[in-house]
Amino acid sequence: MNDSSLPLLSALFSLAGAFFFLSAAIGLLRLPDFYTRTHAPTKAATLGLLLIALGSTLAHIGQESGLWLEDLLLITFVLLTVPVSSQMLVRAAVARGIKQYTGARDRLPEEPAERIDEG
Repeated sequence: MNDSSLPLLSALFSLAGAFFFLSAAIGLLRLPDFYTRTHAPTKAATLGLLLIALGSTLAHIGQESGLWLEDLLLITFVLLTVPVSSQMLVRAAVARGIKQYTGARDRLPEEPAERIDEG
C-alpha cells in the first residue's frame, strides 16, 4: 500500500465510524426501553469509535510521532471496558426491577406450540 492511499483509507474509516455513531444516536432516541437503549450505543458507538480510531491510526502511521500508538491503546481500552460497563448497567437495571418493553411483535407465545413430531 502506497502513501497516497493512506489518507483515503483513513477518511473512509472515519466516515464509516461517523455513520455508526449516527446510528447509535438514532437507536438511543428511537428504541423503547432501557435495555435496548443500552444495546444501541454499546454496539454501534463502540464500532464507530473503533473505526474512527483505526482511521486516525492510518493517518498517523507514517509519521514519526507516537500518535498511532495512542490510537491503538484507545482501541484496546474501549474493547476491554465497554462490554463490562454495559453489562454492569444492565445488571443494575435488573436488580432495580426495571421492566422490559412488552410491546414487541416478535415475542414467543406463553404456551409453546405442539411439535409435529411428538405423536
